[in-house]
Amino acid sequence: MNGTLTPKVSVCIPVYNGSDYISESIESVLAQTYKEFQLIVVDNCSTDNTEKIIRNFHDHRLTYIRNKQNLGLLGNFNRCLELSKGEYVCIWHHDDVMLPDNLKFKVHLLDEYPEVGFVHSNLITIDDKGSVVAPEIWYEGSRRDYIEDGLTAFKKFLSYLPRGASIFIGAVLSRRSCYEKVGEFSPEVPHYLDSEMWMRMMLFYKIACIGTPLVKYRIHPTTASKAWGEWDSVPFLKENYKVTKIIFKRYFEHIPRANKLIEQNSRNFGERALYLANRQLLNDDYSAVKDFINEAVFFNPEIKKTKAFWKIKVKLVAGPKVNKFYRKIIT
Repeated sequence: MNGTLTPKVSVCIPVYNGSDYISESIESVLAQTYKEFQLIVVDNCSTDNTEKIIRNFHDHRLTYIRNKQNLGLLGNFNRCLELSKGEYVCIWHHDDVMLPDNLKFKVHLLDEYPEVGFVHSNLITIDDKGSVVAPEIWYEGSRRDYIEDGLTAFKKFLSYLPRGASIFIGAVLSRRSCYEKVGEFSPEVPHYLDSEMWMRMMLFYKIACIGTPLVKYRIHPTTASKAWGEWDSVPFLKENYKVTKIIFKRYFEHIPRANKLIEQNSRNFGERALYLANRQLLNDDYSAVKDFINEAVFFNPEIKKTKAFWKIKVKLVAGPKVNKFYRKIIT
């Protein structure tokens, strides 16, 4: 520690029934080459043996707290912020793995550049057995080192959002002062609360990225994001669009040329919905096609004037038999 009762970094793990992976996750945090941190595990009333596993660790940096009642994902994230004491804060998933130098590199960057609000990094995706699925993050922009003006980062994040979040919460180390300025995680978007948070922070601070993968993000059937909706689902698109609407409404006066960005954002989501509608058309899932077309119009009513929209609409009306016949004669 730094000679005081307050550690430099707070790593917080919100967990519910995490017995399959919590041990490996905690071990990876305690094995960090940077030592000046507290690790707080906030158990959201687990019904498995999560508590027993955690209490088997004996390290003065680790604190286990069990909530009196289940607060839900959002509530437990905010509970973590409330309990953390460090100058820098990381909200860490119970099923992921930190590489040894993760905290060292990120703390060094925040120490060196006080104008940076948070730093994130590239990551490795792994499966439920720990085997590598992808050696780097899905978003190319996170494969390089940079320090970027917040508004520039905001625009890039916004343009990518119809396809997915380009910043992973476990890869973020943020200043406590950022959370104090912009507030806690919002109940308005309980499933993509982290994306909404980063967009808020980008409007007030520079952000940084370390292109080297420093964390392992685990993909498995019980991942919280999978339980809500895949990246190519209607719920995914709708809530990510809602994130942008909230930000624009709340911070309109703070965003230069906001109206232009709002129009472009509507087009981006509409075009993405049409793309996914067309993909479902190839799968002969006409119910999904209809849902995506409806969302495309909701996102951007002007899309009804495009050839792409009417091409899909005609195929939807024609039905599977006609479309299968058409595909057969052109192949």
